[in-house]
Formats: sequence, structure tokens, C-alpha cells
Amino acid sequence: MQNPFSNNPLESRADYQRLVNDMYEPLVPYYEKQGASIDFGDGSALFDMKASSLEGVARPLWGVIPLVVGGGEFKYWPLVREMITQGVDSESPHYWGATSDIDQRSVEMAVFGLLLALIPSEGWEPLDAETKEKFAVWLASIQQCMMAQNNWLFFTLLVQAGLRNVGRDDLVDDALEQTYLDRLASFYRGDGWYSDGGWGAIDHYGGFAMHFYSLIYATLLKNVDGQYADLFRERSNSFLEPFAYWFAENGECIAVGRSLIYRFATASFWGMAAVAGLDELPMSKIKGLWARQIRCWKDKPIFSSNGLLTRGYDYPNVAVAEAYNSPTSPYWAMKAFIPLLLPETHEFWQADAAPLNLNKRIYPMPAADSIVQRVGGHSVLHYGAHIITQWQPDKYNKFAYSTNFGMDVNSLQYSHSLSFGDNILAFSFDQGTNWQMRLSNEGCTVSDDGLEILWNSGSVDVTTNIIILNGGRFVRRHKFTLEQSAWVVESGFAIDTWRVEHQVLNQTNGSESVIDILGSNGRSIIRSLDGYQKSAQVINRIHTNIQSPRTQVPYLLSKLDAGEYELISEFEVNPKE
Repeated sequence: MQNPFSNNPLESRADYQRLVNDMYEPLVPYYEKQGASIDFGDGSALFDMKASSLEGVARPLWGVIPLVVGGGEFKYWPLVREMITQGVDSESPHYWGATSDIDQRSVEMAVFGLLLALIPSEGWEPLDAETKEKFAVWLASIQQCMMAQNNWLFFTLLVQAGLRNVGRDDLVDDALEQTYLDRLASFYRGDGWYSDGGWGAIDHYGGFAMHFYSLIYATLLKNVDGQYADLFRERSNSFLEPFAYWFAENGECIAVGRSLIYRFATASFWGMAAVAGLDELPMSKIKGLWARQIRCWKDKPIFSSNGLLTRGYDYPNVAVAEAYNSPTSPYWAMKAFIPLLLPETHEFWQADAAPLNLNKRIYPMPAADSIVQRVGGHSVLHYGAHIITQWQPDKYNKFAYSTNFGMDVNSLQYSHSLSFGDNILAFSFDQGTNWQMRLSNEGCTVSDDGLEILWNSGSVDVTTNIIILNGGRFVRRHKFTLEQSAWVVESGFAIDTWRVEHQVLNQTNGSESVIDILGSNGRSIIRSLDGYQKSAQVINRIHTNIQSPRTQVPYLLSKLDAGEYELISEFEVNPKE
């Protein structure tokens, strides 16, 4: 079986139950041969391989648990229990190791907490007394470790809920729950939006982490803080409408931020919204958002030849992964299957997958320092929120992200050869040898039809105004002062040329420069409006784009003397229908 999606219509509840099992099946030979020390032999991550092996055992359970709670068949519980027995035994060669501060093991413990909270009949009761003790003590150790101050705090809460449910209240630090709930709630920005921690970035961690786990806490766990449960539900309800604007009619989501290798984990919020009974959108629309996001991966080459999920996005590509993404990390995609908890008779499974049919052409999101522009059933996100430089800044420092035009990473890696990623403004002060682009945002103001961003490249302070026009058009105006002469590049959206060659429809240099290119995913145009002399260019980019291994990026190059400037360009994008 090369692709677990093959020959599956992905229509009924039974289809998705089958998909969980079909995604699990290729893992079984590794489990049977390697036990709790599963290793695909396909590289590593910043953490040790024991933690990677733990990921490989734990993450698929995010799909298995709802499958079984909902009455679906799963025949590998004895194998799962054997790996747990090995992994928590310090005398075993397969021991996953003790948990320490800011440790990946803490992340993976969460699903075992959910296992004990929801189906102890499979994950706890069949274990012998010695293994139960080792398992419980190993899990409880998360409470003694420093945690990353972000969505990780939920992992401790899930572990605590699991321990309580199997009668190990003696190992639970009750005071820690309140501390962590207070901290998690403080990450809220308003209008449904969370940042993952206090730094203010906006990405998919709002949906598949902060809201997902908060709704698990509010909906599936016992003896929770009622006030916080109500608050989490209220905030998630507020998130339904704005987050819907991050999705295209065909199910694609805006590719922005870190951890994109989790792919259809972006559907998990919609599945959990159904489980929680959120009602700010009709259930049929929630069903449609969930189902189309999973289905849009059906024909993409995201699995290896033996059916394993790969690191990458639309195709295998380690370049788009984070340093913390191991070969087993992509299985967090299994969180998407959370609505399998619901019975066949539930409204979610009985509803049609209704089309999106969003009625606002422009959707300002001031709490997210961004604004969405709808174009031909797709979304363009004009982005002014915090830039995370700890991982891949390209995932936060572009001026725009899209459901249709893939984002580039390593935008300046080949800049000495005048090759640039999409949607950036970059400066060089040594005739093109070294370049710098947006490094930090100092402020952002969102209006009804655009946004103003104050940012810095490391050497230059820039004020950028983005104004949305009709159709797929918008204008970017950049004001800055150069203390010395510089080359300046502004790029547009990347077009896909994986299997179809691009067409250059217009390439005009000079004071009215234009670059207009067409690829298999649509058309990308830049028109200069400021009267400065510019060179219109298009560059071939290989293995830097999340959507396609071969793209073309249009850009305009100007060579400026020291002085004050306002560069103005009109952009136009037309997704292919």
C-alpha cells in the first residue's frame, strides 16, 4: 500500500475510520521489529532519537483513540501496550528516557494522558501492576519539569486528567493546574485569536493547539475548572468565523507559520469544534471545512513508497521542516480524526459537507495583526504579526501568504545569485552580495481595507502600507531612508512550474516596469507605480517552496542612492480555476 488515501472516497464515517487504520498499518512492521525504539532511518531532529521513537509510538494514537472511543475497530492494542511497557521501563533497552526541562517527551506524554482519561480499558487496565506503577510515575514526572511557556502547558493538564481517571490522584499536583490555566488563558489576543505563548505570533497553533487542547479540556475531561471550560468554549466559538477565512473553497488552508509538516492537523480544530458542539457556524459548514481540508491531500505525494507520512508539505521536502521535526513528527496529522469520537447518529456525520460560501471580500483581523483578501474562492493573508526568528523566519516575515500560491523558505539563501523567495522586500548594501529582509515588526495597524506595518530589516526602518483593491489586486507602499546606496528587491507570489513550464506574459524594464507570469496554479503580476528605474526579473527556485519543488518567483530590482524613498507597486494574483 503506497498511499493510505488510495481507493477511499472519504465521504462516510466508515471511510475515515478506515483511513485511521490504513495510516497505522504501515507503522506496524516497524513496531513489530523495533518495538518502542521505532526508527524510520530517515534522519533526526534536534532532540535525541529516543524521543523521536516516542513520537512514533504516541502521535498515531491521536487518531486511534477517537476511532476506538467511537466504536471503531483497532486490532493492535496488544502491540501498543507492549511498546508502552518497554518505553517506561528504565531497565529496557527501549526505554524512552526520563523527562527533563523543555523536553520533547513532555509533548508526547499528552496523548497517553488522553488515553488514560478516555479508554483506560485499553491503555491501563490490561497492564500488570509493575508496569502501571512505572507508567504512572513516568507520566507524573512532567509536573516536575520546566515547560515551554506555550501550548505545552496543556500537556501537563492532559496527563493530570489521565492519572486522576485511573485512581492516581496521589501523583497529581493540583495547584499546578490552576497556574497553568491562568498562564494559558493569558495568551489570548481577542476575537478568537491566540498566540502560542506570549510572543504574539499568529499561525496554525491557534487552531490545532491552543483551541484544540482547550476544547479537549472543556469537553472531554472530568472534574475540570468550570469557569475556564466555559471561557475556552466561548473563545473557540469566536474563532469559528475568522478562522474560516483561512480556508479556500477547495479545502486548502493558508500556509503560514511553523510546523506545516503536520499537514491536515489544520482540520483538527474543525473536528474538535463539532465534538464540543460549537454553534457560531452551522454544523454542515464545520463538516465541510473539516472534510475538504483532509480530502485536499488525497492526491498529493505526501507518503513514502511504503505508506509512511513524510516530512514536507505538498511533497516530501525536509527543507520546509523545523529543527524539532523528526521523521515521526508528521503523525500529529492524526489529530484531525478527533470527530470519530462522535457516533454515526450525531449531527456532524449526518450533515452534508456544506460549501464555504464566504460573503466578505475583505476580512480585517486586528487581533491577529492581519487582513484576509478573498480571490476566486481562495484567501490571501496580508500579515503584520510577530516574526519568530528562532525557527524559519520566512514563515512569518512575508507580506502575504496564500491558500493557492505556495510559500518559499530560505528566501535569501541564494540571494547572492539574485534568487529570492516570494513576497519580500530586501536590501543589499554591497551590490548584491549580502541581503537583508524583514527581521522584526515594531507595530501593525489594521484598517477596513489594509494594514500599516512598522518594521526593521536590521539596518533600515520601513513603514509599509498595504491597500486592498478589487479582484486579486493590492498595493504595497514602502517608505524608508537609505543612509547609503542600496539595491532593493521586491518579489511577488511564486507560481508552480513542476510539470508545466511557465509563461512570461509581460516583462518590461524601466520607470513603468512590469513582470507578469503564468504557471499551473495561476498568474502573478507586479506593476511598478513609483516611477523609479527597475529591472523586471523572474527566477527559477528549486526545493524551496512548500507547494512545488520547482517554481518561478517574479521580482523588481531597483538600484538607489542614499536618500528618502517611497516604493509603490501594484500586485495582482489570479488563482487557476
